[in-house]
Amino acid sequence: MSEKLTSILIVDDNIDNLRSLAAILRLEGYKIRKAISGQVALETVRSHPPDLILLDIKMPQMDGYTVCSTLKQDAATCSIPVIFLSALNETADKLKAFAVGGVDYITKPFQAPEVVARVENQLRLQRLSQQLVEQNTQLLEEIQIRQQTEAALHQSLEQTEAANRAKTVFLANMSHELRSPLTGILGYAQLLQKATDCTPLQQKGLGVIYQCGSHLLTLINDILDLSKIEAKKLELFPDDIDFCLFLTNLAELFQFKAQEKKLKFTYLPFNSLPPEIYIDEKRLRQVLINLLSNAINFTHQGTVTLKVSVMSYSCELKQQKKTLPNKTDKAQITCAKIRFEIEDTGIGIIPEQWVKIFLPFEQVMESSHSTEGTGLGLTISQKIIALMGSKIFLESTPNVGSKFWFDLDVPTNLPGSYFTGIDANPNPTLSQEVGDNSNQIITSFFTESDIIVPPLEELLPLYEAAQIGDVEGVQQVIERLQHLNSDYFAFVTQVLKLADNFDYEEIIQLIDNYYVEHKSLLRL
Repeated sequence: MSEKLTSILIVDDNIDNLRSLAAILRLEGYKIRKAISGQVALETVRSHPPDLILLDIKMPQMDGYTVCSTLKQDAATCSIPVIFLSALNETADKLKAFAVGGVDYITKPFQAPEVVARVENQLRLQRLSQQLVEQNTQLLEEIQIRQQTEAALHQSLEQTEAANRAKTVFLANMSHELRSPLTGILGYAQLLQKATDCTPLQQKGLGVIYQCGSHLLTLINDILDLSKIEAKKLELFPDDIDFCLFLTNLAELFQFKAQEKKLKFTYLPFNSLPPEIYIDEKRLRQVLINLLSNAINFTHQGTVTLKVSVMSYSCELKQQKKTLPNKTDKAQITCAKIRFEIEDTGIGIIPEQWVKIFLPFEQVMESSHSTEGTGLGLTISQKIIALMGSKIFLESTPNVGSKFWFDLDVPTNLPGSYFTGIDANPNPTLSQEVGDNSNQIITSFFTESDIIVPPLEELLPLYEAAQIGDVEGVQQVIERLQHLNSDYFAFVTQVLKLADNFDYEEIIQLIDNYYVEHKSLLRL
């Protein structure tokens, strides 16, 4: 038997009707109580409220309409469903029954199946109504809890923002207060170093003072930049800059730094770089200096290479304000996607540390390789590049070297025809984006004039390995060429693409094309 509400009160002044209805409903498993008058029914309901009431209309002293109205006016009993029982079959009687709060109407003489069906229907509706009330109550409680949680979270966020603002103001003030004495310390250290009456020991001490002061000043500036970024107070101020001069000056600076460590520094401006671009020169220089400084610091022998190339371009029409009121005109803007790559033959980074190196104050290198630094350069660089709408990517192999690069979409004052020499389908190489475990496809392109081919004696092993399909041999030659000379980068990129697809015949043809006059030697 299905679960039912078991308490039913039958109210009727006719004893036979009471007995008949009670017998029918008891057979269905309901608990039955009886009342022979309206007054007794009210007292019973108030003392032990039933789940359902079957109520006769015509009764002496107090009729069913009065009993029902009284029940509906009491908050404790108003929700109990009432089914009226009556021999009255006029429409007006039924309408009055519903008007005083009845939920159904059974006409005498009644049939047992009809009584059972109407009772079960009302009890089912009552259960659903109770469930709805309970769910609404639970929902209101959850809403209240959520509102309290959101209020607490909002308060916490406000407190955090206030703390960040206070931190930013404090650091800005401290930066100003510390810079002034540091400037004096650095200035006098430089001045005293020029004195001729200082002993070698004193000169060495002055050098230490100057180096420590410079390091402290750099740390202060980096912390201030990081605080501004976190507080979203760091702004970009783009302007038209002489791009070629900017890169040349940067290359000359690091050419000197590389010479101090006896490293080879190579600057490769691939493709047709625009002579002028629209960008924040200070922040771009800051990022490139951080990346190039790290490359030199963690490279003890070999090369550091800066490569700059145009990957693609796009032209779009933008509204330009005119001098006349309510007049606008569209001008064509050319944006170039420029890639900046910094590659070195340094100590490399294991994949597990790729994300850590971009965290503030992280030093993931071994102590034997550690260098003086603030530990904030990569963090700040990553956030600045994000403000510029891009990301920094990384490829690295321990004891082989690392490559950092990023692409920037920059407006230029050049027509699209200036970039028409750029291949729309450059060769892909597999790499990984920093902070993401998914593989990304990164593209690179080199013009014919950019490609420097290794000498014939270096290509013979590659040619022979490709002829017999020696996968390992081809890979070994490619790795040798990669480390032999960074000038072979473009050529090696072409060969890598063919090797990845096992196109050894294409590798043979590629070498033949570059050394047509030596075909007879290569066929030996």
